[in-house]
Amino acid sequence: MKHTVRGSEYLADFTNFKLKGRDADLERISSILMRKTSNSLLLVGPAGVGTSALMLGLQASKSDPEAPFDIVSKRLFWLDTDSLFASGDGAEINSDFQKILRQLEATTESVLIIENTFNFIEAARNTGNPHFINALNLLVRKHKTQVILEVRDEQLTQVLKWHSDVAEAYTLYDVREPVGTILQEIVSEVSIGLSDFHKVKIDDSAILEAIKLTSKYRDSMGLGGAQPARAISLLDRALSSYRQQSHRKHPILAKLELDIQNETDRAKSLELQSKHLQFSKDWDVLQTEIRKTYKSQRDGEELLFKLHDELETARKKKQPEPEMPAAPQSFAQLAGSGLDSPEVAKINTNIRAIEAEVAANRERHNELVSIANRDLLLDSKAVVSEFSKISGIAADKLDANEMENLRNLESNLLSRIFGQDHAVKHIANSIKVAKIDDLDESGPAASYLLLGPSGVGKTEIAKALAQYVVGDESALVRFDMSEYMEKHAVAKLIGAPPGYEGFEAGGILTNTVRKKPVGIYLFDEIEKAHPDVFNVFLQILSDGRLTDNIGRTVDFSEVIIIMTSNIGQPYYLDVNLTDEQAQAYATEELNKTYRSELLNRFNGRENILHFNRLGIDNIKKIIKREISKLNKAYEKRGLVISITDETITQFCECHYDPTRGARGLPGYIKANLRPIIVNHILENPEQTGTFDVTFNAETKNFVVEFKQ
Repeated sequence: MKHTVRGSEYLADFTNFKLKGRDADLERISSILMRKTSNSLLLVGPAGVGTSALMLGLQASKSDPEAPFDIVSKRLFWLDTDSLFASGDGAEINSDFQKILRQLEATTESVLIIENTFNFIEAARNTGNPHFINALNLLVRKHKTQVILEVRDEQLTQVLKWHSDVAEAYTLYDVREPVGTILQEIVSEVSIGLSDFHKVKIDDSAILEAIKLTSKYRDSMGLGGAQPARAISLLDRALSSYRQQSHRKHPILAKLELDIQNETDRAKSLELQSKHLQFSKDWDVLQTEIRKTYKSQRDGEELLFKLHDELETARKKKQPEPEMPAAPQSFAQLAGSGLDSPEVAKINTNIRAIEAEVAANRERHNELVSIANRDLLLDSKAVVSEFSKISGIAADKLDANEMENLRNLESNLLSRIFGQDHAVKHIANSIKVAKIDDLDESGPAASYLLLGPSGVGKTEIAKALAQYVVGDESALVRFDMSEYMEKHAVAKLIGAPPGYEGFEAGGILTNTVRKKPVGIYLFDEIEKAHPDVFNVFLQILSDGRLTDNIGRTVDFSEVIIIMTSNIGQPYYLDVNLTDEQAQAYATEELNKTYRSELLNRFNGRENILHFNRLGIDNIKKIIKREISKLNKAYEKRGLVISITDETITQFCECHYDPTRGARGLPGYIKANLRPIIVNHILENPEQTGTFDVTFNAETKNFVVEFKQ
């Protein structure tokens, strides 16, 4: 068929193709194709998840002796969308597409695969053929053919808009990101091809590191949208950078230089220097030979280009008319019969000779490159280094041991959260259990409900967890529940029901978790949300899964959920009540406000935590931390902010307001102290020195004196 490629021919272009870790997906897809009804597929997944690889695996599975006969008998055809729409002539495109449909209808057990459905629909519309999707749906409904539409997650809504039958006539199959050993198996298989291409061996530690980094830091960074593409892309980039660096200075030379520098024994140092000298000479000779073969290759290819131009010119030359009748074997007769002129024959001979030389030189060049790369091994450090360049995150932070991070989690949290030691200890221990314990439990990785006065650290602990558990404070996703006060708020979270406006858009929560399945999700001030919203939370907290309006299941198992509530605020702010009394009253109000089945989901209420009011000592610690941040920020300018403990105490006693919590004092510093510093910098950009800060109790303002 014109503009289509048979499955066997399509697979042949992917030499040594093996589908790894997708047996369950393949079995489910095969089952759908074998149905009597709804046996066409809407294959949905984020970019890079491997929907196209699944279709190749489907074709490859036909040669499996254990493959069901119903699958073996399927005739798979890939639509060449670019070829179909290349002419830009709407009438011609329509004619060609109708031929494809007729041939599909005439072919028993035909299955048409469209790799990028959104591009297909857009191209059809732009060429005046918006009816193409209708024509396909008609054949599908009549059971004349089957169709598999591959659709990216972010484009699903646009595809569903085109025709209501798409959602009804096709079975939506959600291709999820592989995880764990399955992901490792897939990346390991693909890394074989990467290693062959780069001619550099890949250590298993590099594969594991690439998977860890690209799973932990979810922002795209140009690595592709989903696993396994993210890890594979990182390995490819790391191999490229490693080759460049290694060809400038071989790792063995770099190691010898380091050993010489660290060696204190003179005899051993001389021995190392001798090895370094010999290896350096051999390396220079090898590099020179590689450059020679490269130059010969380039010169040979340029000569071939020139000879082909001469050949084309020679063939276009008009042969002179003979003055007398030519003999039967004259050159004119030979030329007319397709035989070459002497000039053309000579050029062809030269071309064959140069091609042989180029081929031999290429083989020699590859041999030399293989020798140069023989001792190269991409390890985890090279992967970390490459990811650091891409992300801008310091390599030492990326290389931090996760076990070590978990061991230090409590102390790290305590360095940011003051006066809530009981809550910090509880949260740190429960997260360690979630990360290390092998017991398989349903629900999110961890979930907490935090109550207490405003400005005492509830939101701050969510930010701290994002930094110390996930490794990036931007991994915190915040939902302000005051935006979900209406009854239809559930539709905003998981998507509108079919037939309602906005159905195609999906839900804000479900879409976000699909894109960032690892992270800290903060639901702030949940008491403001409509009661129906808590039915959604019940499912998330219980099963760790949620199905959106389109039918895609979203996994919350790697998500840490933190909910905050202002319930009990009057009790927390009542100075006549102790912390324990205020918490008891707040708990009573909490029990009256929410159903027990919801509260019990927080680890049997063990993860419902009350934050204490902050005493003046804790407020002083927060201010000291703010001053330390300022000093760190202005250090590069040669500026220091000097403030005594007595000044901090005076300031805190004067301005601390329990109703605003700790937020009020940093806000005061930003509004009143920092402008003084900034204005001084603007007036005296080159000056260095110290800002002596004191506090005037009468005016209740800072007094700042600059000393050079």
